Amino acid sequence: MTIPVFRKIDIQAYKPGKSNVRKLKKIIKLSANESALGVSSKVKKVLSSKNLDIYRYPDSKSKNLREQLAKKFNCNIDKIICGAGSDEVIQMLCQLYLKPNDEVVVPKHSFLMYRIYSKIVGA
Repeated sequence: MTIPVFRKIDIQAYKPGKSNVRKLKKIIKLSANESALGVSSKVKKVLSSKNLDIYRYPDSKSKNLREQLAKKFNCNIDKIICGAGSDEVIQMLCQLYLKPNDEVVVPKHSFLMYRIYSKIVGA
């Protein structure tokens, strides 16, 4: 088995946009695909002891989650990746490990994204 050569992916993390409207006191932002109104009052009551913005996008690097996982499993935080489902994790792994013309073996009846992300990187 060959050891992969890691390459840095030169992309910027998503930063939610800020509104340029300064005259208004309360702005309901709809441009970032987040909940403009937050959670229901029932959910707020249950979570009142916590200070959470659960209607906003989470930290794109999942730092808090990765810290907790590293602590629980006694491993290095840099060895943990998080994604928005297996699809995104497969995409990240293909971008990190594969290079053009690499051969990828995919079972005939398996998750379609293995093939798609392999082809995207040229493997």
